[in-house]
Formats: sequence, C-alpha cells, structure tokens
Amino acid sequence: MRRPILIANWKMYTRASDAQILATTVRNGVAPIEGVEIVLCPPVIWLSEILSVVGRGGRIELGVQNMFFEPEGAYTGEISPLMVRDLAKYAIIGHSERREFFGEKDFDVNEKVISALKAGLVPVICIGEKKREKLPHEPLRQLKEALMHVPKKSFGDIVVAYEPIWAIGTGENADPEYVAKVIHYLREVGLNETPVLYGGSVNSKNVADYGKRPEIDGLLVGGASLRAGEFINICKSWSKSKSLK
Repeated sequence: MRRPILIANWKMYTRASDAQILATTVRNGVAPIEGVEIVLCPPVIWLSEILSVVGRGGRIELGVQNMFFEPEGAYTGEISPLMVRDLAKYAIIGHSERREFFGEKDFDVNEKVISALKAGLVPVICIGEKKREKLPHEPLRQLKEALMHVPKKSFGDIVVAYEPIWAIGTGENADPEYVAKVIHYLREVGLNETPVLYGGSVNSKNVADYGKRPEIDGLLVGGASLRAGEFINICKSWSKSKSLK
C-alpha cells in the first residue's frame, strides 16, 4: 500500500553506545510525528538493543540492511529471513553497495525479494543507474529482474527505493523533477500500490523539495540519518508534506 515512509540506513556505522543514543534520541524526537512510517536499519549486531529502545508497535519500525534468501542452513555469517522476522519488519535488498562490493547480481536480489515476502517481511528493493541520463533504463531493468516470479498481488507488500548511484554519498542530490519523472516511468510495471522512495544525498535542506512531489512517497536516508537532529528534522518536514492525517 502506498504510504509516506522514511527509512534510515545506518550502514556500517555506530558502536553499541552510539547506536543506543542515536535510537533513543530519534525515538524521542519523532514521538509527536504522525502519519509517516519511520524505519531504522542499524547494523544487524545492534538490532536487539535497538528493539529494546524503540519497542514493538510504536512510532518506529526496524529493518535490516541485507539478508540471505535461505531460511536456514550452513551459511556461515549470513542472516536468514526467519531470523530477521523475529526482530524486524523490513529488509533492504539489492543496495548498490551490495552489488558493487559484494558482487550481488539481479538473480540474488530476486531470490531475496521472494524469500522476504514468504517470511512476511517487507523487502525494500534498491535500484539505480551509475551515470546521469535523461530517462535511465537501468533502474527499470533492475526492477523487472527483482520482481521476476513475484505475483502482482504482492506488489503492495514491497517498497522500491530509487537511488541513482551518482547521487549516493556525493552531496549531489538528484533534482526532484527528475526523480518524479523516473518514478512515473518505474510505475509502468504495475506499482500503483507500491511506495516508491528516493535516496541519494538527502538532507534537511532539500527534503522539502522532494516532499512537494506527489510521485515520491518517501526517502531512504543514508548519512543524514546518523545525525539524530538532522534525521528528526527530515521526518518533521516529510510529515508536513505527506502526512496521512
């Protein structure tokens, strides 16, 4: 179902004490905010501790930054969807950093999406192009591959995050009009009920411009989510623009 949603990807940052302080500060800061779903994706090693901070069924949901597609087995170092389900609701899948540094292919992403859905998780499918284009075809290709064998009735149970790689961590955020055009293009595969987010150098200064675009349902926030005050301000701004109230 389409809804306003903000996802914080902490990547491989924070020590135990940092994670607790960050989660506690965000929890307190977003408590008055209504109508927007907020998801924290800390390093998985801190997931239980963060759950004890934010609780279940509150303002904040939890997610993981990656997962394996098998439910269990002799896969040293991996995390199964059933393990994730005990602690979190969301799973980021196919992030460009996973593709670049760990060699994940479209086939792997598709397997993970199917596995996440079977486990009752919400997969957050990341797609994006490496270079600026007028209308990039690579994100659509990646999306189609990720959705192979996924029934259209399940499209409302996933989230898509459009993250142009040239904008991730560069400070060079994509123009909101450009993002809206790409998202409209992506929805042609049948994403009428699917939340589609933008990610790439989002901060409290440019968030309002994205909030003005009805095509953009939410944001996947990287570096800015590691600064509690910054992320809280992003949440407040998005609530003003997109709240379900």
